[in-house]
Amino acid sequence: MAVESRVKQLRAAGEAVIGFGAGEPDFPTPEPIKQAAIEAIHRNFTKYTETGGMMALKEAIAARETENTGIPFTAAQVATHTGGKESLYLAFQALCEPGDEVLIPAPYWVSYVEQVRLAGATPVIVPTTVADHFKVNGELLAHYTTPRTRILVLNSPANPTGMVYTQEELASIAAWARTNDVIIISDELYDRIVFEPPYPRWLRVAPDLHDRTIVVNGLSKAYAMTGWRLGYAVGPEWAIKAMLKIQSHSNSHPSSITQAAALYAYTHDLESEIATMVNAFRARRDWIVSALNAIPGVSCLLPQGAFYAFPDFSGVLGKRLKYGRVCHTSEELAMYLLDAVRVGIVHGEAFGAPGFARLSYAMSLEQIQEGIARIADALTFA
Repeated sequence: MAVESRVKQLRAAGEAVIGFGAGEPDFPTPEPIKQAAIEAIHRNFTKYTETGGMMALKEAIAARETENTGIPFTAAQVATHTGGKESLYLAFQALCEPGDEVLIPAPYWVSYVEQVRLAGATPVIVPTTVADHFKVNGELLAHYTTPRTRILVLNSPANPTGMVYTQEELASIAAWARTNDVIIISDELYDRIVFEPPYPRWLRVAPDLHDRTIVVNGLSKAYAMTGWRLGYAVGPEWAIKAMLKIQSHSNSHPSSITQAAALYAYTHDLESEIATMVNAFRARRDWIVSALNAIPGVSCLLPQGAFYAFPDFSGVLGKRLKYGRVCHTSEELAMYLLDAVRVGIVHGEAFGAPGFARLSYAMSLEQIQEGIARIADALTFA
């Protein structure tokens, strides 16, 4: 968000900046969803709803997750929130106490660590490598498990790497979880943006762990609705009730109008709209990864989902670059690219991965091509 704010400031000043920072689809919200929101306004659906969302929406989400996982969820096991970020925040607040430890594989989405700290718990970073494809397994998790381990955060498809866990990898994690008294928070915000289906879901692999799993999802990515702010949590009723107690004393519920839009999205066939978006992301992914790997000193794995490339820039760090700067960290590199060629990226230090950076390809292919050309120019060795 800080990168995107700086990019917007430069654009407002008339600079032709290309920003790879924003984690949101560049597609418009599907027209039928917008119309559903407009109709809700016209019929005066503008009052309070129940804490955690209106019953019809929670029933629709329960049906959606039942279909996704095979677990027979009910509305009592669902709560909707102002974005997936709030779902995660409330889960940590409800489930963590001081002294608890939360396992967070790195690279990680930036808010996991801070939300755990806000809950008074201790984030325990589990490092991964390119050789692991940035994924953990049961053996690795065992090295970081203590009697205080309370939660494992599992994110697939992952932000910032775009990696997707295989069924075998999830089975390894499930075997570890069965021998430890831990709760799994499965962040599945990017579940519809997967390039090599099928997409293995955690609860399809470990249905016996449904009573200590919280699935977090939402509208933002699949339906291009980031600004609408609708996320949800699905899990055991005892956990959802605890989250609702906190929610009732904070924001109560998402906007009624957004809920009406979400109800339409979750009860109508919008597969063609989603497929159009995913196909465009796939084509952009293929181009940007190939182009990044063609830059001397840069390497990038092929992501299987989401809309991020996560290249390793360590091969250019510590060397004098074309515009006279020597960058020792990816944070310094990000500022160099913004200053020298007006390209915004998000440095890997923010995700617990020094030397790497996240580039969102949720923009036109023409913009991607121009941005990568600028990066390639700036990374020429002096």
